[in-house]
Amino acid sequence: MIPRYAAVCIDTLHGELDRLFHYRIPAGMDVQAGMRCVVPFGKGNKPTTGYVIELTDTTEAQTSRIKDIAALPDDFCVLTTETLSLVRWMRDKYYTTLISCIRCVAPTAKVGKAFPSTRALGARKPKKDFGSDKPEVTLTDDQAYAVNVICSALSAAVFLVHGVTGSGKTEVYLHTISHVLAQGKQAIVLVPEIALTPQTVDIFTARFGDAVAVTHSRLTAGERFAIWKRALEGTVSLVIGPRSAVFAPFARLGLIVIDEEHEHTYHSETSPKYDTREVAVKRAELTGAVVVMGSATPSMESYLAATENPQAYQLLRLPNRINLTFPEVHIIDMRREFSRGNTSLFSKDFADALKEVLAAGRQAILFLNRRGYSTFVSCRWCGEVLSCDQCRVNHTYHADTGSLLCHYCGRGLPLPEKCPSCTSVHLRRFGVGTQQLEAEVARLFPNTATLRMDMDTTRGKFGHADILSAFRRGAAQVLIGTQMVAKGLDFPQVTLVGVIAADLSLFSGDFRAGEHTFQLLTQVAGRAGRSDYAGRVFLQTYNPEHYALQFAREGRYEAFYAHEIAVRRTMDYPPFTHIFSVMLSGPIEKEVIAALHKLQAIMAYCNKKKRFELMGVSPAFVSKVKQKFRWKLLVKCAEEEPLKQFVLYCIGKLRENDPLSEITVHLSLNPAMME
Repeated sequence: MIPRYAAVCIDTLHGELDRLFHYRIPAGMDVQAGMRCVVPFGKGNKPTTGYVIELTDTTEAQTSRIKDIAALPDDFCVLTTETLSLVRWMRDKYYTTLISCIRCVAPTAKVGKAFPSTRALGARKPKKDFGSDKPEVTLTDDQAYAVNVICSALSAAVFLVHGVTGSGKTEVYLHTISHVLAQGKQAIVLVPEIALTPQTVDIFTARFGDAVAVTHSRLTAGERFAIWKRALEGTVSLVIGPRSAVFAPFARLGLIVIDEEHEHTYHSETSPKYDTREVAVKRAELTGAVVVMGSATPSMESYLAATENPQAYQLLRLPNRINLTFPEVHIIDMRREFSRGNTSLFSKDFADALKEVLAAGRQAILFLNRRGYSTFVSCRWCGEVLSCDQCRVNHTYHADTGSLLCHYCGRGLPLPEKCPSCTSVHLRRFGVGTQQLEAEVARLFPNTATLRMDMDTTRGKFGHADILSAFRRGAAQVLIGTQMVAKGLDFPQVTLVGVIAADLSLFSGDFRAGEHTFQLLTQVAGRAGRSDYAGRVFLQTYNPEHYALQFAREGRYEAFYAHEIAVRRTMDYPPFTHIFSVMLSGPIEKEVIAALHKLQAIMAYCNKKKRFELMGVSPAFVSKVKQKFRWKLLVKCAEEEPLKQFVLYCIGKLRENDPLSEITVHLSLNPAMME
């Protein structure tokens, strides 16, 4: 029989509407599952966007009350059979609404209107006969083995490529993609947003030409839709982008590559709070695609799976650099520098090394993960620290504008002449940011051209590209930046890397602080000596004995992993258990705290068998953002599904007794960063 009714998901983010509504299909209307539609909704029959999830011959609803679908804005399906299965899985996996998952997958447009268009991207035909291309690089034995193993996988396999920096992981990706495209299939390459550099894009477009489409957050809505539509129609075969590119609507998906798989940016911070790696593996399960994850510093979770559960992940190693030379890494104890009377930003050894590199006409990268000029401004008379009245964080001083800026809400104000608390004129700037680092280089080496790469200098669509292109062509000898310069960059002339404050991330209060520090230092150190010239790296620190720095200096990932995983196992931290973070935020702090204590009491009552560990009520790391107070409660359990059901059940019981009218609930299972 011809289906007469459509089960529609309404495009409204409201928990009570997280169900399907049935509409009658008018005669002559060609409706298919996965299409966008316009339906009359609510008492006022307001035209509302919906998505057809299912077609049916019958419905249990009263026929007289069923309304007709008003219109179909498109003549194609925005959700395929595969993506319909994927969004259903995401809803259950990430305890959210179906529509929030659909919004991840489908492009957006105004109600009843066509998707935004653009003339910036014209239709391009895919490159033909991929398999006939001659390899541009001769593979090493390790690379060739990795490529052969991956290409021999029939379907739905997951590989973890652990390759040291400069070992040629990208070439493994390229050869694997070439094999997949030659079979008439399609591929997705995921990179951290920050790694979307001209260099990365050029490597893939040089190899695959017009078959490549690149998407990222700074494109217009029309440009993003144009790429989405070309992927849907099959006029491109390779999509490169950040985590959202995992949803590219390919019909013949054969490969998903996740470069720098350890990066926290692969975890969504908004609902649904999905892990891109998990979504990629699920898509592979649904489509028979192969997943390749790569990193010089794999996450604890991925490396544990690859070494202790090879049926889940298969480990492939690239232990050597292509040029067979690793940079010399030196740890500089800044306490000793201070005792010798050196109060500058640079140790003597690093300053001498930088002088040598500049004299030789080579390039250097200076890394400091703090933007601005001074990290805080304080009154020397009363001790007042100038802070944001919207957030519980101090203001950062920016020298280029002479103003104070909050890095959480973005509000700024002029630097006052007097202390707002005691009216003293003795205000002083403390701490160091990339702007001050840039000024210090200019003071010590006045004739040296520098470039700075941070959130303040890369705001435009091509901000990253312009800076990196200028550095590559030699417009500057020194590149100064935040973590934007720590990974994914390959400059042959860079022979020196300086980490100005190597221990900044050690004291974040996150149990992953050691892991994050080791990963960041190893990645940034890997920028030096990648070509024919020997490289040197200087890690300046006040904590030279810390194991994360010592293992990073030695470049020993396996040794670091053995130490860190033993600590996690002893402390019962992920990946040996699961942590559910429940954060409440609202305008009245007392009410937020009271609601969280109510929830804690409910959890304690429902946890009589002590299956779950309640870790107590505490303020978030930043306890106030944009006038909203933030407090959290952590719950631990070795099993994911029981933990998820327990937390959601207790929150439901809380809502039965407390409407939480001005309080927002933020849920995150195994968050990448502990807030």
